Amino acid sequence: MSSNRRWARLSVLACALIFVSFLITSPRPAQAVPSFARQTGQPCAACHTAFPELTPFGRRFKLSGYSLEGGTSSLPPVAAMIMQSYTHTEAKQDSAPDPGLKTNDNFVTQQVTGFVAGKIYGDLGAFIQVTGNPVTGGFALDASDIRYVKGFNLFGQDGFLGIDANNTPTVEDPWNTTNAFAFPEISSTVAAYSPPGTHIDALAQQVAGAGMYVFWDDMFYADFTAYGGLNQNTLEALGENPGPTPDVQPTWMPYWRLAFEPHWGDNYLMVGTFGLYGETIPQGQYGIGTDKYLDIGVDSQYQYDGDKYSVTVKASNIYEVQKFDATYSQMGSSNPKDWQDNFKLNASYVWDHTYSLSAGYFNVTGSNDAILNSAGVSGTPNGSGLVFDLAYLPFSHGSTWLYSTYNARIGLQYTKYLQVYGGNNNFDGSGLGGTHNASGNNTLFLYAWLAF
Repeated sequence: MSSNRRWARLSVLACALIFVSFLITSPRPAQAVPSFARQTGQPCAACHTAFPELTPFGRRFKLSGYSLEGGTSSLPPVAAMIMQSYTHTEAKQDSAPDPGLKTNDNFVTQQVTGFVAGKIYGDLGAFIQVTGNPVTGGFALDASDIRYVKGFNLFGQDGFLGIDANNTPTVEDPWNTTNAFAFPEISSTVAAYSPPGTHIDALAQQVAGAGMYVFWDDMFYADFTAYGGLNQNTLEALGENPGPTPDVQPTWMPYWRLAFEPHWGDNYLMVGTFGLYGETIPQGQYGIGTDKYLDIGVDSQYQYDGDKYSVTVKASNIYEVQKFDATYSQMGSSNPKDWQDNFKLNASYVWDHTYSLSAGYFNVTGSNDAILNSAGVSGTPNGSGLVFDLAYLPFSHGSTWLYSTYNARIGLQYTKYLQVYGGNNNFDGSGLGGTHNASGNNTLFLYAWLAF
């Protein structure tokens, strides 16, 4: 039996056992990472609208360093998660996305994750993930951060001062508008197409950073973090696969974040900005200069967090300036300088912490660069689409024992692509139809997100 089939059968069995254990117990609260629930004694509804989207309390739990207590459990701060999914695209892919899979209608275990999540000692807390991909094999250190936080009082107002170390820019952020935890929080890993990301996205799990943040007067937030690239040996030791000639980040990369969150009653409004500057030596080819990226983001979030329902509206825009001193000199781009703009707008409505309905729009635009964007005849990265997500969180109310032990999100997601690489039909000029049309990439995605 192949390793992929063994993974699939074991994962299905594990999911079945977990689900049966849920069904034989009356519906009760859940927490996105059960170790947090054991530590705090709080149900999912305290920290999440529909996990992993955070409530005001959830944001402050994160900002305080995952150290809030209140539970009675003596278990260590560990948890696990498994994601089962089914992916159907409107047209078959030209070839299977991974060995052992089909060109369409794939049922896979997307990931299996182990967590160390919660208070470590004193004012030190962590959210550390080690994730395995049963489709491709192997385990790697996923987006993680470690925090040391102290409280302070300035001008009569309380605040948090924190030191944070992490491996993914924006994973430290408490709002769900920045890259690491933005909508859609889960998507298919075997679909044919995904929109182009920014340099911030490309650095996920490829760097290590440390910095400081402050949250004062329950509304002012500022963060500064410096990131450095990891060499090939370190990346391989952490389970990453950088390839035989990985890119090199030769200098420290500054990341900044400012946000202001006034609130009244159950209403919370955030406006903010964030950004990152980085340099890259493509494929480690020294002596030809560097490529330079400047990402400047603005974002906003409105959230009504009521007892019976919640509404969250989020918007973000990242404008990226790309200066290809190295790539252009090697004829890897048509232009010495390009740009890209990524915009997202989405909203979610959650009833009784059990039923979640979300909808979002995304739009990517950028320079006409026939070499860099050769996947489309337009020569641009332009793409846009709509995402709809309907989720059921069946165990959001109940006993301490259940919400500190299990959690589940079972969902149906549909992505409709309006444009891919600057085109609609035959966007790459191949004349092959199918997923070479924007609509051929439309994706129906069913998932079961289980934590225990």
